[in-house]
Amino acid sequence: MVVIINKKKMLTILPLLILLLISFRFTKDTPTISENNQEMLNSYDINIEFDEKDKTLKINQKVTYINNTDKAIDTIYFHIYPNAFSKEKYAPFEKNEFKYAYPNGFDKGYIDIKKVLGESYDIRYKIMGKKEDILKVELGYNLNPKEKTTIIFDYKVKLPNSLGRFGYGENTINITNFYPIACVNDDNGWNIRSYEVIGDPFYSDVSNYKVSIKVPSKYKIAATGVIKDKSVKDDFTHYTIQAPKVRSFAIILSDKFNILKRKIGNTKVYSYFFEDMGKESIDIASDAISIFNDIFGTYPYETYSVVAADFFIGGMEYPNLVMIDKNLYKESEKFFLEYVIAHETAHQWWYSVVGNNEITEPWLDEALTEYSTILYFEKKYSKEKKEELMKEMKLRTFGKNTKNIFKSTLEFNNSLEYSMYVYSKGAILLDNLRKQVGDEIFFKALREYYEENKYKNVTSEDFFRIWEKYGVTRKEIINSNI
Repeated sequence: MVVIINKKKMLTILPLLILLLISFRFTKDTPTISENNQEMLNSYDINIEFDEKDKTLKINQKVTYINNTDKAIDTIYFHIYPNAFSKEKYAPFEKNEFKYAYPNGFDKGYIDIKKVLGESYDIRYKIMGKKEDILKVELGYNLNPKEKTTIIFDYKVKLPNSLGRFGYGENTINITNFYPIACVNDDNGWNIRSYEVIGDPFYSDVSNYKVSIKVPSKYKIAATGVIKDKSVKDDFTHYTIQAPKVRSFAIILSDKFNILKRKIGNTKVYSYFFEDMGKESIDIASDAISIFNDIFGTYPYETYSVVAADFFIGGMEYPNLVMIDKNLYKESEKFFLEYVIAHETAHQWWYSVVGNNEITEPWLDEALTEYSTILYFEKKYSKEKKEELMKEMKLRTFGKNTKNIFKSTLEFNNSLEYSMYVYSKGAILLDNLRKQVGDEIFFKALREYYEENKYKNVTSEDFFRIWEKYGVTRKEIINSNI
């Protein structure tokens, strides 16, 4: 994510941009195998009906969950992120952001769980977490390693009038992080933190998605994955979308979208925009895909969409799709539009394909993504442009303790502090590492890191391990720019 705080003032300063960022039809498809670790993937089969008047979603969902741990489990936890918007005190915004997030005053969003079922029986469940955004599902039996189970949800989601990741404004309806998604069960156990305020609060496993959505036909749709079927009846359009091997699923609706399309390699790149800067945005997105394909390895998905949205924070990444603040689509903001699109596109490599816990180790995706953005400008324009950007980062972060790069989001006081260390100081660390090992080894190691960790969740140790092969120790990396 690229965060912009009070952007009317801050956007005039280049570096601060980066500091701040129904019937149900079940498929019988079996989960696919991950290329790298031979684990079975969870699958989500979601059927949505959108009520335009009430801004609600009526949803049936089937989850096929595989126990990929080495221990039997009898409980599965799910994030139910919409409940973080159910009370003003829960809302995931800093106090100074509320007037931007809720320009018409606080408006409630939530998820109302109607029913949780096994394939042939009711399941006990409990809503928990400090923001009531965790769903504890008790299976009633032990699910052994490599065994799978089916859980069926029936629920309603209310979208808030909010201009953040989740909600709606005058132009777009942002349907993101809206469904029960399984928490990650890793070496540290279940990761059941609530929707935090600072940074990106997401951590998920790659899964397979099939999503059906019924909307009034006046709406155009941008979504994760590929639209496989589209039918129109009685002024409603029904879309069937498939998204294999992605970390989450997002949809943006608007009755004002213009759309441009371009083919880059095996990827169809789309620009969704309102009036201006449509060609510029697809040019930027296409260039970014091409540059990162060359530097890191090929983008593995069929589609990539850059979507202008009612979103005050700058930019936000989802698999195959990124949201960009519509206010950046102006000639006067062209540089910032380019910076944000390049940054969010880099997240398709560092977050979407190679994942991590964005709460405990946010530097793993954000520092790499921020430096990838610098690489975009270097490869597209010149080394002089790259050095100009790096010089300004260094001036702002001079004297800051490198070790703060590796903090969790919970340890920062505000988004400005978080962005200064995790984004800018993290990018400087990577630039110093590049100078230490030289371009040949630096880019070779990043390609290895990408290829070896596709569709996985990584930790800092996985990142350090790559560099140890080339004689650079963990300690040397951490201390590289004090």
